[in-house]
Amino acid sequence: MGKSTRTALWLGAAVVVLATVAGAVMSVATIGMAQDLPRALVARYLTALEHGKAEQAMRTAGIHPSAADILLTDKAYAKATHRITSFTVGHPVTRSGRTTVEAVIMQDDQKQRRSFAFERTGGLPGVPLWRMTKVATDTVSFEVQAPDGMSYSIAGMRPEKQALRTIVTLRALPGSYPMTFRSPNAAYRIWDADVPSSPSDRTKTTRFPAQLSSDGDTAARAAIDAWLDACLATTVPDPAGCPFVVDDTTDDGYTVSGVQWKLDHRPFVSVDPSWAHGGWMVSSDEGTVEASGTVTSPTDGSTGEASTDPFTFEYFGFVTFGSDGAAVFTPQYNNGTSQG
Repeated sequence: MGKSTRTALWLGAAVVVLATVAGAVMSVATIGMAQDLPRALVARYLTALEHGKAEQAMRTAGIHPSAADILLTDKAYAKATHRITSFTVGHPVTRSGRTTVEAVIMQDDQKQRRSFAFERTGGLPGVPLWRMTKVATDTVSFEVQAPDGMSYSIAGMRPEKQALRTIVTLRALPGSYPMTFRSPNAAYRIWDADVPSSPSDRTKTTRFPAQLSSDGDTAARAAIDAWLDACLATTVPDPAGCPFVVDDTTDDGYTVSGVQWKLDHRPFVSVDPSWAHGGWMVSSDEGTVEASGTVTSPTDGSTGEASTDPFTFEYFGFVTFGSDGAAVFTPQYNNGTSQG
């Protein structure tokens, strides 16, 4: 009986030792897991992004999209390219009471570093509990430089407000988002292209200027020629909105009337294919023109004919397209005001 009792005591002691050892092992594992939780959360967030699971990633990171966040959905993110392809997560570093985890992220062949911040939410001494502070999303920033009527979509999503000629900024997740455009006029278009996201503190704006098509360039040049021909058809010394004038009186006081313009050399015209500052900019080299007309004496009303030597002229301005789709040329002075 005594031997049996001693055996039972020894077994019991062994069980206590084993339980104590097991408890120690569990405590070490628990402490290790708790201390490494920030790293695990970052890995969970980036893994979700790597697999295109935008909404899962946002739940991990505490990102709460609003109705205006049209890119923060699984549907939009599925269309993004240049997403995260691999990553490496560093260990938590605490400095001045602030804990961060740095990750090296690869997006195809592009490498960048991202830092994630954490705050303690409780726990026991040596066994902290962590929460990832709100992760700042990337941003997509673009400007559609085009006349009214141009429409667009991004990642298959059509912004309710089709803002033109102003910078649009949308919250996004890391990647590049395809933009498609629809022009109201065959004379110009914007080529479909991707717009990359960038960290919110380093926003980069992608600009999409409307480009003249071949037909648009032809229409623009025809409008410029028509404007110049209309100037040549005038019969006054200083035709409004035209690039050439003569004095309406001679040096000896004779009045000039019935002017006839003759174009000796039509200037070469350059039309910028990219929309900017309200239209497609136009500039010319030098042309040559001369004028003839009737001069009237201020004393007796007698008349005669007079003419000028050939003289040069040039012009610049911009082409737009009216509501009827036709090209219109508007000349400008050096100070930016319209000629005439």
